Amino acid sequence: MRRRRLASVLALAVALLVSADGAHAQRATERYIPLGQSPGASGTLTSIGTIVAVDREAHRISLEGPTGRVTVALQDSTSIWIDRHERGLGAATGSFADCYEGRMAEVKYADPDTRQVAEWVKLRAEGGGSRTENHSTF
Repeated sequence: MRRRRLASVLALAVALLVSADGAHAQRATERYIPLGQSPGASGTLTSIGTIVAVDREAHRISLEGPTGRVTVALQDSTSIWIDRHERGLGAATGSFADCYEGRMAEVKYADPDTRQVAEWVKLRAEGGGSRTENHSTF
């Protein structure tokens, strides 16, 4: 009886741990998924388009895409990755300096309802145009 109860408690603890950690696991692996291909996120919880404006002072970028123009704030907690899959390379860690007009980007919203703050940003790698993409690779 005691072993059954212990097994039940352990099973419940594992189930809670796995379900609570699902969002963290998605964020941890997101850097390895090419721009526009995030299962369950791309196109529904994200916007994809070309950066048409960068406000360095307010730490905001504006994208123009198929659904129109969106402007989002990037915070210190916003992850920025440079997608280099088309070159056969892994993602590189980027920075706000890598966000510039004319660059293709995908933004995942921290809150999909308000669409005001970016949880993460993926930038398409461009030959010679990045300020940091050749430094931190994974």
